[in-house]
Amino acid sequence: MQDEDLISFNFWPSFADMMLALVLVLCLALFLVTAVVAVGTVNLKEVGANQMSMINSIADDYKVKPRKLADNTFGIYFNENKDPDIEIHNDLNSQRITFSDKILFEPDHIEIKSAGEQVLTVVGTKLRAQLALIREIQVQGHADTNPSQRYESNVTLAANRGIAVFSFLRDKVGIQPAEHLMSVTSFGEYQSVQRSAGTTEYNLEKLQADNVTDEQRRRNRRIELVLIYRR
Repeated sequence: MQDEDLISFNFWPSFADMMLALVLVLCLALFLVTAVVAVGTVNLKEVGANQMSMINSIADDYKVKPRKLADNTFGIYFNENKDPDIEIHNDLNSQRITFSDKILFEPDHIEIKSAGEQVLTVVGTKLRAQLALIREIQVQGHADTNPSQRYESNVTLAANRGIAVFSFLRDKVGIQPAEHLMSVTSFGEYQSVQRSAGTTEYNLEKLQADNVTDEQRRRNRRIELVLIYRR
């Protein structure tokens, strides 16, 4: 009887059910992957729209048009200067706002100029309006290689300038770090504008080469706001 039961057992319906289940699982997995990719694409488009909104709204306050300097990089000029007063670079989920050396501070000083306060108020107000879209704000201080005459190092100088900007955004603009993560970092003279974040071959010789001319040093003296958007 047992032999007859084994012979009469139909294997194919069970195999067909198994294959159908496998196909359903694969279809579900494909659907989930497609949905994730679609959401990621939408988020990136939203980030790009937010970045351009930030650029255009800052330029509008100064009644100028932003100039495209390179791919994903724009300059805002208050006057007919050679270099932009504010340079903004867009990445996939971050935005870097660079203030030229003459905008915020006098040489070798850490007190924000009145004109600098006006600029930070404009930019900070636009930033505050988009805080729900931003995960983190980094205030980065940079210097050239000329030694500070007022502070023990350029790292200290850049740090104090970064703290001054941080304090202004917190106390005057109303961005609360306890609610919206904001930090300060000083790079001193060690991250010239020519030094990309991912470079592994950099040394003192290259640093000095990046600070030979007045123009190079002027570009290296800067404050940057790095906005990391939510995705």
